[in-house]
Amino acid sequence: MIKVKEKSLELTMKPTREGLLSTLFALGISLLAGIIIILVTSNSPYEAITAFFISPLRSSYFLLNIITGAIPLVFTGLAVAVAFGSGNYNLGLEGQVYISAIVGNYVAIKLASLHTLLVLSLVFIFSFLTGGLVAGFSGLMKKVNGTNELISSLLLGNAFVILSDYLVEGPFNDFQSGLAASPRIPENLLFTKIAPPSDLHTGIFFSLITITLVWLLLKHTNVGYYMKLTGSSPKFAFYSGIGIGKLSVFAMFISGGLAGLAGLIDLLGVHGRVVRGFSTGYGWNGIAVALIARNNPLLVLPAALLFSYLNVGAQVASFEADITPEISRIIQALIFFLITMKELRGFLPGRRGKEWV
Repeated sequence: MIKVKEKSLELTMKPTREGLLSTLFALGISLLAGIIIILVTSNSPYEAITAFFISPLRSSYFLLNIITGAIPLVFTGLAVAVAFGSGNYNLGLEGQVYISAIVGNYVAIKLASLHTLLVLSLVFIFSFLTGGLVAGFSGLMKKVNGTNELISSLLLGNAFVILSDYLVEGPFNDFQSGLAASPRIPENLLFTKIAPPSDLHTGIFFSLITITLVWLLLKHTNVGYYMKLTGSSPKFAFYSGIGIGKLSVFAMFISGGLAGLAGLIDLLGVHGRVVRGFSTGYGWNGIAVALIARNNPLLVLPAALLFSYLNVGAQVASFEADITPEISRIIQALIFFLITMKELRGFLPGRRGKEWV
């Protein structure tokens, strides 16, 4: 019986052709709606559409910045893929991004006199642990009290965003900067720029390594198999003797840690300090990235590049044409809602387990 079930599960974990086509259809509808919005709002729609969709691909500077913008989305997309793929819901990624970046910023400044590699190692460890503990607490409450981790992670995430804003405006503010920002991290601890004047930095290699590690975790370890089994069929996992409660804590911890690295990587690669609002929706966009990728770590990168492409396209169009960056947010929102609505069908009675997770 168990062997039959395992074979069935193996099939459901593979993206179906129908699922991929429906995802592409949702993306196409979203982009078409974005074009229609541009046609309605722009006085020179042809120039605006060209600037939005074509201009970012004509310049190496913009192309490299598309890759840069995708780096934090890779980490939040992986964070969501780990949580959702195991049947858990981490909606507090935005708070985990912020508070982990602040902790990393603080550790980097306090330990700046030590060897660079040692400081960077500690910065990564503390940032990962911070995000992991914040999300893992929601998993722990689910295990102990049956608390809905979707609600608890969302509330905790919002609380940590507010706490982070307070810190960068008050106790951890660099008053000489005149900004709502933390003190700047020493230059020797920042990632190296690969192709100036673009913002592309060596953090891209960390994202590729992390994609590989998460893929190996989910695909080639017993824990990863148990996580996918729990996400696909919780009842079967329970009766198979899998400790679902402990698995929830672990999955949420890893998810939060990955979200924390998103903030840290962006901090070390682009900003050099925590600036209020530096995360342009990394946490929320990570949800859409993971859903587009169908929780497959290997597909997270192209999904992240898509969202970054929309951001850069809006920026280019804002000074080459007469549309605003908010157009990009509208298109991203359409993608988010259409993809989410499509995936929610899997939770209707009789449909659970038919989608790959």
